[in-house]
Amino acid sequence: MEEFPTTQNAQLIENPGTLPETYASGIVTATPLTDAILNASIEHDHFYQKPTPDTSGQEILLSLLTDSLPSQQRVSVNKEWSKDYLNRLTSLSLESLKHEPTLVKDEELKIQKELAELSFREYKSCIHANSCSMKIDSSLDSLSVHLSELIFAIPSLENVCTSFSRQTTQISEQRNKINTILEQHDSLLEILEIPQLMEICVRSGLYSEAMDLSGYVTGLISKYPAIPLIKHIEQEVKQTTQIMLSKLITLLSQQIKLPGCLKVIGYLRRMEAFDEAELQLVFLLSRDTYLQSLIRSLEKEKRDPVHYLRKYIDTFREHFFDIVTQYRSIFSDDGTGVTPVYSSFTIPSPPSQWMSNEHSSSRHTIHATTVFSDYTIHVLEQLTSALAEFTPLISDTSSLSSILIQLMYCGMSLGRVGIDFRHLVTGYLETAVNGIISKMITDGTQEFCDDLQQAINDVDLPGTWMVGDKKSMNLSDLKSPSNTSPTSALPSSSFTPLVILLDYPPIAYLTNAYLSAFNSLRLVAPVSLFYVLGERLSQNLLLITNLLRDYGNTLVEHNHDITILLGFNAMFAQSFVPFISRCFVEGVYGGMLGDGVANQVEIIDRLKILDILGDFLPTPTKVSASLTANVDATEGEVEGDISDKGE
Repeated sequence: MEEFPTTQNAQLIENPGTLPETYASGIVTATPLTDAILNASIEHDHFYQKPTPDTSGQEILLSLLTDSLPSQQRVSVNKEWSKDYLNRLTSLSLESLKHEPTLVKDEELKIQKELAELSFREYKSCIHANSCSMKIDSSLDSLSVHLSELIFAIPSLENVCTSFSRQTTQISEQRNKINTILEQHDSLLEILEIPQLMEICVRSGLYSEAMDLSGYVTGLISKYPAIPLIKHIEQEVKQTTQIMLSKLITLLSQQIKLPGCLKVIGYLRRMEAFDEAELQLVFLLSRDTYLQSLIRSLEKEKRDPVHYLRKYIDTFREHFFDIVTQYRSIFSDDGTGVTPVYSSFTIPSPPSQWMSNEHSSSRHTIHATTVFSDYTIHVLEQLTSALAEFTPLISDTSSLSSILIQLMYCGMSLGRVGIDFRHLVTGYLETAVNGIISKMITDGTQEFCDDLQQAINDVDLPGTWMVGDKKSMNLSDLKSPSNTSPTSALPSSSFTPLVILLDYPPIAYLTNAYLSAFNSLRLVAPVSLFYVLGERLSQNLLLITNLLRDYGNTLVEHNHDITILLGFNAMFAQSFVPFISRCFVEGVYGGMLGDGVANQVEIIDRLKILDILGDFLPTPTKVSASLTANVDATEGEVEGDISDKGE
């Protein structure tokens, strides 16, 4: 819509003769007419012939003209049109320039007329435009106030928008996470159920599956190390892994065969909870726990030492052999860099008074270099400790013999896997045998010595207790009930007791006691005890010899007849002592000392006995003749030999 003329244009209509100042000065005064001319020129460009633009000096002229206008009108100047009009004016001739004001006035009048017609025709629009202009003015004032308020509120708005943007970003991220979780719900559920599933596998004994789950979680941790949920699952899995480790070690502490041991050790190796040396130690300690539990279950059997040792040896042989074979099948015991666990073990040597100091002090010490060696020594220490504790409580050699057979079989069985311990246990059996046989010899001697001491104290005559009725006694009466045997019909031998001994009951009873001891010794006769028991036997015989001499001196002091004592001493020194010596050396150890050794050994010093009893023995001639006659008369009359004693 075209712009209506302003009030200034109306004034120009009332004073049509008013013209703008001349252009001689080069400055055009800004008037309402100028605006009208400018606007009219835009609509009626065809009225003018636009010359070729010439910008030289026109910029300066235009700026001077524009600077002369008020500031309010200066804004409304169209520089492009003004330049064109200035170009036109400067290109006109003087005559044309003189007519230019007239043309401008005519054009102004025409425009004013058109504006008047337009205003009359469109008065409603003019009124509305005026009203709108007023409203716009008031609106602009109000807008200015609100704009100031808006400018003042913009910083807080900006802060609120920033906070809102941040919150929306977080909500958006959370929404994206939730959407991702919903998309991966099944996978996340599987991961979250890993600890519970692993616990079920451990309780059910599915250790391979449990270890696969643990490995899967380890992979998740290496892939997502910063996710708290994965770390929490890792902690739960580690706790379950510790429970599984405890259960696996507990399995080794129970009854388990080699295939089961291989599986358990395989699991422990996969878990990498121990290095190889620690794994060996864990295996041996666990298996030893089971072995010790079996041994502790035998505590109630300790009331009977023989039964307890038999059970102990059987348990030891069976289960220790299993431990050794299992260990050898699972580990390679190379002994590299393993610290010993148990202390060194000293091999016991049999106590002997006849051995040289150098030999008796050479006790072998075994130092272990591997865990398995240490454990073997530890277990053998327990076995030897049990033997040292209970073998002295056994009072018969037949039980010791059966225990020795068990031990030899056990040692031979373990010898197949390189643990032959038979040389370690013989010393304890020898000590026990020495105690039993020495007690039997000592008891027989003590009984004889008690009677002899009583006779010395009471000054009893020899005829009252040294001799007996030959017809009322026989050799079988001298045997204890335990030594009687239906094999008495065997032919006589060099070990058959002389019948002449029946003439002197104390010697006969002493012979019976010694032969019972020898029969017990034959069941288990350690060669190392040959000199020990021989010396004990010699000491007892010398004790009896000294008492016989004292008894003879007592009779002489009281002027009693010593004829019976002379015969008694002759029977004791020249028949009983050689017979007992031959039974011990040849009858018990005849085949153990080597060919001809038994004939060369003089275990009892008979010359010393004869020397002690020299004053109370008959003359050598009479004694020799008497002994020869007695031997010829009695040899072949008594049946049975030393082998029958105690069977």
